[in-house]
Order: sequence, then C-alpha cells, then structure tokens
Amino acid sequence: MPTLSGPGIDDRFDPEDLDDVRGRVVAPVLEGLLRPGELQGVEVGRGPTRQIWLQLTTSAGRTWRSPFWFGPQDDPEETLGEVAYYLADRLEDWVCADVAWGEQRIADVRIPARRKAGKATG
Repeated sequence: MPTLSGPGIDDRFDPEDLDDVRGRVVAPVLEGLLRPGELQGVEVGRGPTRQIWLQLTTSAGRTWRSPFWFGPQDDPEETLGEVAYYLADRLEDWVCADVAWGEQRIADVRIPARRKAGKATG
C-alpha cells in the first residue's frame, strides 16, 4: 500500500485543473514509484464524462493507459491524497509486472503544497 505525506495531502481535488492534477497527483506518484530512466512518456487527458486518464510509456516500450478519476460529479470532500493513493495503488501492480520485472515497489508519495500566485512586479 502506498504511503502519502506532504503539505498538499489534504487539499481539495479539483478535476478541472489538469495542470494541478499533473503536478500534484501524477508527478509525485511517479516520482515515488519509478526510478530514473524507467519512464519515457506521460500523458494526462480527459475522457468521456469528465474522466481523467493517464498513459505511461516505459523506456522498455511498455504502455499503461487507464482512467484514474471517473467523474462525472465532483465529491467536494475528495482530496489530492485520496486520488494519489488510488493511482499509486493501481500503478504498484503494473510496475511490479511490467517495469521492475517482479520487484515489488511501494509508492512513497509526497504531495507538494499548492503554489501561491506570484505578485506582479512592474
């Protein structure tokens, strides 16, 4: 089972903000699970009924593609930590089978704080 930490763990999940999903859910999960050089490509997109899907391609040419948030309605209480946990839990099995060749890895995910808007200088 994945472990989660970081200042953003309890922040509300906003499925409309794909940049935030990439930076504070997908990237931390991948960093907590994969080793340098194992990943070749990452795509995050939207499917039918507001699903959010992820496609990963490894350096060995293996691909994983699946939705990890299903919509269509938001849960106002859903947190980044909950979504990251679900994604990490699903990816742990794939990494063991198709990336790490039988090596079980447990994701250690650190969710960063939301970036504060910078002040304009002029």
